[in-house]
Amino acid sequence: MHRLVTFIVVYIISWSAVAQVRIILLDKSSGKGLEGVGLYIKGPAKTNQALGSSNADGVADIALDEFPTILVTSHVGYAEHEFEITSPGELVVALEPSVTQLDGIVVTGQYEPTSVRQSVYKIRVLNEERIKAQGSTKLQDVLSSELNIRFAFDPALGVSTISMQGLSGQNVKVLMDGVPVVGRQGVSNAVDLNQINVSAIERIEIVEGPMSTIYGADALAGVINIITKKPDDYKFSGSVKIHEETIGDAYSLFKEGIHQENVNLGYKWKSWYTSGDAGHTYSGGWQGNAEGRDKQWNPKKQWLANSLVGIKKEKWDTFYRLDYLNENIYNPAVFSGNEALDQNYITNRFMHQMQATAELSDKVTFNGAVSYTDYQRKTQTVAVDKATGEETLALGAGQQDITRYDGITIRGTLQYKISDKLSFQPGYDINLESGSGGRLQEGKNGIEDYALFLSAEIKPLPFLSIRPGVRMIKNSVYQAPPFVPSINTKFELSPKHDLRLAYGRGFRSPSLRELYFDFFDASHSIEGNPKLKAELSHSFNASWNWYVVKKSTLSYTSSVGGFYNSVDNMIGFGQKPSDNTITTYLNIDKYKTQGITWNNIIQANKLNLSAGVAYTGRYNQLVSTDEDLPHFTWSPEVNASVGYTFDRVGVTTSLYYKYTGRTPFYEVDNTNDPPVNLAETDSFHWADVTVQKTFLKNFNVVVGVRNLFDVTQVNSTSLASGTHTVNGANSIGSGTSFFTTLLINF
Repeated sequence: MHRLVTFIVVYIISWSAVAQVRIILLDKSSGKGLEGVGLYIKGPAKTNQALGSSNADGVADIALDEFPTILVTSHVGYAEHEFEITSPGELVVALEPSVTQLDGIVVTGQYEPTSVRQSVYKIRVLNEERIKAQGSTKLQDVLSSELNIRFAFDPALGVSTISMQGLSGQNVKVLMDGVPVVGRQGVSNAVDLNQINVSAIERIEIVEGPMSTIYGADALAGVINIITKKPDDYKFSGSVKIHEETIGDAYSLFKEGIHQENVNLGYKWKSWYTSGDAGHTYSGGWQGNAEGRDKQWNPKKQWLANSLVGIKKEKWDTFYRLDYLNENIYNPAVFSGNEALDQNYITNRFMHQMQATAELSDKVTFNGAVSYTDYQRKTQTVAVDKATGEETLALGAGQQDITRYDGITIRGTLQYKISDKLSFQPGYDINLESGSGGRLQEGKNGIEDYALFLSAEIKPLPFLSIRPGVRMIKNSVYQAPPFVPSINTKFELSPKHDLRLAYGRGFRSPSLRELYFDFFDASHSIEGNPKLKAELSHSFNASWNWYVVKKSTLSYTSSVGGFYNSVDNMIGFGQKPSDNTITTYLNIDKYKTQGITWNNIIQANKLNLSAGVAYTGRYNQLVSTDEDLPHFTWSPEVNASVGYTFDRVGVTTSLYYKYTGRTPFYEVDNTNDPPVNLAETDSFHWADVTVQKTFLKNFNVVVGVRNLFDVTQVNSTSLASGTHTVNGANSIGSGTSFFTTLLINF
């Protein structure tokens, strides 16, 4: 009994000596509370005693029995902070974002989520903060200032298609959470990136160079993988976005300009999670140089929505996702006599996907995905009576059309980690495509593609990583290459230097459009070619990277890279050999691109600065007609971005700039001897400026100017004219615009 009384007395005395301390942990730049900041009592060399972590509001209540006490913080993305507690009470601690945080985590082509720096691939990551800071309404806004990426514009249809490393968008694989995306044409490989909901994007991973071994056809130039948002650790989360923007000097509340609204909701309950996103965008079009009812950029309406439901356990995770697109582009025509033929281009796309990840053992992990895309594009032509305004369906050739596309992807990989020095990844990839409609040859046309692939991650030496791979293909309509090999290597030359060298055999399969197109009317005579061969390439890529970090508040990264692509059986337009009045698709000849890039990034407490230059050479296919012609024509690019945060007022200003240099090219000119003409597209400057501020933690406002240099058209001396040209000029933009974005997070 005496011992029990003594123990109770000692315990009460000890307990009474413990004092409560409340610590409020904030982000120094935004003033927001930080969740999950670990607090430790400082001890000898990494023997700190854990006290707990902050809650969702950045508050941590801890008990201390000794004063003064030195505490240390720990939080990914923030510099370690050491401070002293001298007495009980409340203390506010502001943490500095750290530039020595882990690199952005990437998943494209990886066996498991990996930091950018550790990946054998050279990957660029554009995160959600970047997208938000640019006031982006479409994906083109985000990518337009990136090196080695250019856009081709169709002002009539409001469509932008991408090129990378000098290769067309048909050679760029666009993925959403690792699943191929179907573009505007449906039966074409080219993807209109502006048909993707930018508000639902968490980050964008860009891999330059052939990824055909892992991702199959159309990944000859590289891969753009769009990673969508998933519900976070909060039980309930959501956001509302409202964006208003002028188009040139045109704006009114409902009719002119750009108007975008978006709502996002997420919920987590135990192991279950679900989210939904819905957005509407209306663009009133732009008159430009057009006259009367005509528009240089046509009006466009978009509805974009997605829903997701999933369950995550300790060793497995699975989810179902549905994405929906409805787009209507209105093309008003000029009256010819008493009648005008107006057109509506209406797109509906449903994309279903089911994905699962399972840890089968300590060494084996499975990733699988099944997706189904239902894509329909409708061309509707109406005759408008000038006197009465009455509209009736036009029944001429090609004036009414519905083209439908169905795509199924079944994909899976097995990651087998034998040791830290050796891992294997076998996988399968099945793609089934079919199309039908008035602009395809009679019947339902389809392509079946079956593939097995195998790669390995080998680390024979501490400084060397080697990833060989091979893909085996069976295709139903064309002679696929029996093996598509690749090898990627990464040398860690020192803690500050690494070198990546890569070779890949790339290929692009003919699309349904190229194989089975059938479009004949008063002004078109185009048909597909079922005998096309696949485009094949040899590609080499190299990059050297230098990392400099000083303390925790300053870093500098410099990267020098080069690439070379040689493509056989390039598919292009030509006259049908048996009938020169018909245009068809042909395997024309070789095509090559080569280039160098230099990128630099500086990160400091309040400053983010990047600058780069690229120089790209494109093959002159007419060199075969005149050996004195240069084999390549060269075009430069320069880009820069700068962001600075003013702590006192909580404002961040950003500038995004790109210079696209003069682009020369050779073309056929039958009036000359030799029949060759050197044409060029002029250079132009593009810049966006934004100012961003957060109010009351949850209200974020971005105001800005897009297209600061008021670019509308870029002159071209090409002899040919087409969809993208107006009087020898390529349409680029609709002039300087001003915008405001309000984002409410809750």
